[in-house]
Amino acid sequence: MKKRMAALLFAGIMAASLAGCSSKPAETTAAATEAATEAAAETKAEETAAEEKAAETVKEAAKPDNFPKKNIKIIVPYDAGGGVDITTRILAEAAGKDYFDGKSLIVENMAGGGAVIGHTAVANADPDGYTLLAYTSAVVNNPLLKDVTYTLDSFKTLGMVCFDPEILVVPPTAEYKTYEEFIEYAKTHTVKVATPGHSTAHHIAAIQFAKDLGLNFEYLHNDSASVQMQQLMGGHCDAAFMGTGETVSQIKDGTIIGLAMGGEERNADIPDVPTFTEKGEDLVAGAFRGYACPAGVPDDVYNYLVSEFDKIITSDKFIDAMKEASIPYAYKNAADFQAYANQCSKDLEALVPELKGN
Repeated sequence: MKKRMAALLFAGIMAASLAGCSSKPAETTAAATEAATEAAAETKAEETAAEEKAAETVKEAAKPDNFPKKNIKIIVPYDAGGGVDITTRILAEAAGKDYFDGKSLIVENMAGGGAVIGHTAVANADPDGYTLLAYTSAVVNNPLLKDVTYTLDSFKTLGMVCFDPEILVVPPTAEYKTYEEFIEYAKTHTVKVATPGHSTAHHIAAIQFAKDLGLNFEYLHNDSASVQMQQLMGGHCDAAFMGTGETVSQIKDGTIIGLAMGGEERNADIPDVPTFTEKGEDLVAGAFRGYACPAGVPDDVYNYLVSEFDKIITSDKFIDAMKEASIPYAYKNAADFQAYANQCSKDLEALVPELKGN
């Protein structure tokens, strides 16, 4: 099946800007390795271009007279240990006390409701610039799919830092060890699939994947990727859709098995894991991560936050730390990130009937 899936709402626009061409089926292990090496070179060139563009984009904003007077809190609407949490802690570490007039970024986890609890807390926070949000596709999805008290317009973006391709992973104890075996099994058996929450990008990718291939998926929704990993390792689920960066170390040490990933090219850290495209399924999907503040933050404070975030997320210290953690770096400035999120929201509206109830 070679039709581009609706999961592209959150991935294709971004992936198309990060990679120039789709993978072709690997005929041998050597060919696959060579393809992965070439992909790594292309990815490096693309990351370098993104970094250069990011550096050119940074603009200095005047510091407001009365901001900041204290540390700034970033709410992560998921449990500790997942990709969003790790990315945010890397950001806070990279910032140190070198930005925000010597004040620190403090990470606070506020999981629950598929990120709704954290989103609501930030949307309702005093718009003084001291409470920010780790912003993912769930901010786009939840207002369209759940009964929440906030909308996409409740937040203003500060910048995007990551685009993590989707990956299908299974426990090492599973009776299916390859993509083909999994597909055959899931067509005749109910497969319990773990997600980091209802209406997340991973959930959406799983729904569309199952629909297009006629698979029997039952969903086990959690509050973070760390819980997904625990369920995989403990045998409490049959498979999971996750971010590739969240699974690299576990795949490399054999704790879990990667069956296929949603990038345009293979990941150089796990070159034996094929892309969905190679397997005949044109799924290019993943999840973005960035940061935002309440919409009511005054313009002078907002502009200062954007300026400081730009400097942090385009710094060598942050970019190098992201690479060290195998988290795919992808930069968008505040304006481009907002436009991207707005477009994702418009595209998702067509999928709402399919997503509700799953």
